[in-house]
Amino acid sequence: MIIGIEGVSCTGKTTLSAQLAQRLHNPLVIPCYYHCAADPSQLPAPSATTADEQMAALAAFLDIEAQRRRLAIRAHDQGRDVILDRTVDTLLAHSHAVGRLRGFDTDAAGRALVLASSIVVPDMTVLLHAPAEVIEQRAARRTAMPRIFYAPPFAAGFNAYFSGPISPTVIRFDSAGGLDDLTSAVADQAERLRARPTRGQAPAAVEATT
Repeated sequence: MIIGIEGVSCTGKTTLSAQLAQRLHNPLVIPCYYHCAADPSQLPAPSATTADEQMAALAAFLDIEAQRRRLAIRAHDQGRDVILDRTVDTLLAHSHAVGRLRGFDTDAAGRALVLASSIVVPDMTVLLHAPAEVIEQRAARRTAMPRIFYAPPFAAGFNAYFSGPISPTVIRFDSAGGLDDLTSAVADQAERLRARPTRGQAPAAVEATT
C-alpha cells in the first residue's frame, strides 16, 4: 500500500516515515519535494504574491511529482509498501494557505491542474499536527527554515485544506507525544485499511487522538 505523511514543517513527518518504515513490507520511502528536486535552490519561493505566481510554482512542483510517481509505481509493482514524505495534497494545501494569506484563490484552478497531471495518490494519508509552541521549539533547531512553513496562520490554512483532499483517507494524529506510540497507532491504522477490500474507493476523513 501507499501511505502519505503530511503536515506543516516540524510536525515530525520525516522522523515518522523512518520509524514507520520498520513496520511495513520492504518499504520505499520517497523523500519530500525539496529533497527530490535536482537543484533545490531553483525551487519557487515559499510564498507566492499573486495567483499566477502560485500556479507557476504548482506546475514546477508537479514536474517533481511525476518523478516521485514513477518511483512509487515501480516499488508498488514490486510488491513493496511505499511511504511518501509529503503528497500531492501538500501542494494544494500550501497553495490554499498562501492564497488565504495573500488574498487570492487558486483552489479550483490548482486542483484541476493537479488532477490533469501525473500524480501518485496514497491509499492513506497521515496528517500530523502539534501545538504551535512545540513546532516553534523544533523549528528553532533547524537553520534557514522559512517561518511561513510552520507559522500558525499558515498552518491553519494548510490544515483546513484537508477537509477536502485528493487522498481518499486522511487520518489526523497529534505528533507531540511519544514517537513509538505514534508509530504503532499509524501502523495499526494502515493494517486495518490494508484489510479493507474497498480501500481507496471512497473519500473518508478520520480523526485520531493519539
